[in-house]
Amino acid sequence: MIGAYAKEGLIEKAKELKEKAPRRGGKPNAKTWEIFMDYYVKSGATAQALECISKAVSIGKGDGGKWLPSQEAISTLMSQFEVKKDVNGAENLLEIFKKGTDDSIGAEIFESLVRTYAAAGKSHPAMRQRLKMEKVEVNEATQKLLDALCRQE
Repeated sequence: MIGAYAKEGLIEKAKELKEKAPRRGGKPNAKTWEIFMDYYVKSGATAQALECISKAVSIGKGDGGKWLPSQEAISTLMSQFEVKKDVNGAENLLEIFKKGTDDSIGAEIFESLVRTYAAAGKSHPAMRQRLKMEKVEVNEATQKLLDALCRQE
């Protein structure tokens, strides 16, 4: 039901069901938080989407496996952070992602992070070193942005 309400844009009804679930012996699982995350990503509510991702990652999958948002959701969120020039939001997503997986974070995500820093007009002198530590190789366009981003002020 929560998914149907969220899909129809009836987020308040979906929240109401989520709040009532514990009274009936249920509790939100990763899928519940994923439904809310999808809604918030689509509506551009990045802070709320991050909160949902964080909760879903901490709960994990029912079988004990790790839960991570889809690549599409991550890419969309990173694009939204870029447009909003929200470096903190982008960094928070990366931190949540790191908690949820032992896998390395892909170049696409770091390229978006670099673009977000550039869009915000912020420098990050240690970004090149960070990419090296993460074993991430970025494309040529991102390399050029790194030149400006990594300059000491």
